[in-house]
Amino acid sequence: KNLDENKWEVYLIDIHPSGWFYKDEEGQKIEVDKNDFTITINGNKIKFDAVLVGLHGTPGEDGKLQGYFDCLHIPYTSCDAATSALTFNKRYTVAVAAFAGLHVAKSMHLFKGDGTKAEQIIGQLKLPVFVKPNNGGSSIGMSKVNDAADLQAAVEKAFKEDDQVLVEEFIKGREFTIGVFKTKGNIIGLPITEIVSKN
Repeated sequence: KNLDENKWEVYLIDIHPSGWFYKDEEGQKIEVDKNDFTITINGNKIKFDAVLVGLHGTPGEDGKLQGYFDCLHIPYTSCDAATSALTFNKRYTVAVAAFAGLHVAKSMHLFKGDGTKAEQIIGQLKLPVFVKPNNGGSSIGMSKVNDAADLQAAVEKAFKEDDQVLVEEFIKGREFTIGVFKTKGNIIGLPITEIVSKN
């Protein structure tokens, strides 16, 4: 809605497990040709100049879509495939940040079937902790655990969403986001945004 349609011809493509589609003005679904990421409307093949990525989860946040566009030489808005794949994996992101000298929460990386018990986690980490699926960009399957008695259920909940789980000690503080935009070799830091929850 915010793209300047005087400058751009905009097509909304819905990428969904049931298929990739463009919906025309009559509501008819037109399937995307994944061989070259084109659509055909009334016999006219439309090849896109660029893609504005606005998709949560896989394949939009984990690097798969970016790798696909790289292969087709179609520019897109978002970080590249390798960066997306890295940052979709919470444990790898934390490790890279720690290697860079940033202070990160103390954590444990669990794998489905490894037999890690709640008592072992409590032995290494202090409550409260956050328990979350390792891969993913949203809060699905995540729990804040204040009481040791609730830890095992939180781990099981997270394992329903992923085969790897990250358990991190809670850090009290304010939450900030700073977007970074790279264009023509220049890196631009966007305004600092504080995230304040309603409750």
